Amino acid sequence: EAKDERVLLYKVNLDRGMDAETAMQLYKEAEASSDNESNSSATNIGAVGGFGVGQVRVIKSGFYIDRRDVFKEVPRMFLIINQGRASNNCVVVRPNEGKKIWTKEFVWKTWLHGNACQLTLCTDINQAMVTWKKEFDLADRPSSERYQRYCYGRHTESCIFGGDIIPILNKILASSNLNGIGLANDMSLVMPDVVRVEPPGKTPEDDSANEVTESTVDEQAEDEDDSSEPPAVGHKVALKMLGGSVFRGAITECKDDPESFITTFTDGSVVEMSTDEVNKARQLFDTEWTKLVVDADVPKAVASSIEVHNSVNAQAQGATRRPILPAGEEKTTEEYEKIFEEEYDGDVPNVLVGLEFPKKELRLYSQSAHDHVFIPFWQFVLRKLAERLLEEGAHSSRELLNLENAERVSFSRGNEIISRLD
Repeated sequence: EAKDERVLLYKVNLDRGMDAETAMQLYKEAEASSDNESNSSATNIGAVGGFGVGQVRVIKSGFYIDRRDVFKEVPRMFLIINQGRASNNCVVVRPNEGKKIWTKEFVWKTWLHGNACQLTLCTDINQAMVTWKKEFDLADRPSSERYQRYCYGRHTESCIFGGDIIPILNKILASSNLNGIGLANDMSLVMPDVVRVEPPGKTPEDDSANEVTESTVDEQAEDEDDSSEPPAVGHKVALKMLGGSVFRGAITECKDDPESFITTFTDGSVVEMSTDEVNKARQLFDTEWTKLVVDADVPKAVASSIEVHNSVNAQAQGATRRPILPAGEEKTTEEYEKIFEEEYDGDVPNVLVGLEFPKKELRLYSQSAHDHVFIPFWQFVLRKLAERLLEEGAHSSRELLNLENAERVSFSRGNEIISRLD
């Protein structure tokens, strides 16, 4: 919106797979959480570990194997984690694809009791680890290459939207709307994922080991609820779901007999917690706040917010304006996004928090090529944003550069005149 606010596009090389050691750690966390949940006083209103109308169906967390003959190199391996009473979803992990979220209904009907695929629960965990490692190693190739039928490599490139997202978030979402552009698509609105990207080898343990300055801690104490105070309505909390996702929320009701607290989270879930559980949830919120502010350079106000639309931001501003398009090409290009694009040579953050659109392509007609071309969805969003800016009469990157150069010349001449008068 303002000339000094910029949306940054990061190209990130990703290994989307999960090795056997990490998968085993998730499995152990799921097992421990399952044991704790059976003895916990926390209940979820409107959702339970099982699901379905009438006969309750329960998905057991564990390693599953697909033994169909179509997989010649290695049986397909799955780690399915039932997220329990606080969610209607499961985390599904593959050695080559990493973690994905699916509804319990989908997992039940598609993988556990599907017509084509019926996964088998692994009873020998050691053998499951051997098979998992074999498939993980086979997937050590680009995502465009297959190592067997239906199975592709784990190395891919992704584009992440960062920078000053908050002021134009609604416009970004509107630009992902496929209605009215003459395309046959199953989804009219394509929603991005909120992602956190960390360098290789970085773990949650590394986060806790990061040095937090005294001033940062003091600022947090001023802005956030004091976790040493008794829990009260409005205090912010966080809930870690099985599989690693963390949802933020707040205490919305306090009960006296017995003492418990109703908490509401950004995913819509409502969870009743005991005093001990709600205190741990408040501590988790403080931990996540510190990660966002210290590691990802997210503004304190945004890191503190529990509003869904304020969940993404990253401050990064370049000092030099360098338009992508050479002078004179703005009137002829049909790649409108390049009219507003600039090269960026600022620092890359250690931890990146941003938006990632699905890896899909759209078929559009190109006037210059006189044929249809395919562009990635992230580029389509940028193009729609650029078209909106052109309609609004916004200055291009070249025009802003010329204006800034003129301002510098005018300022320099003004100083020269003042010096002569002196």
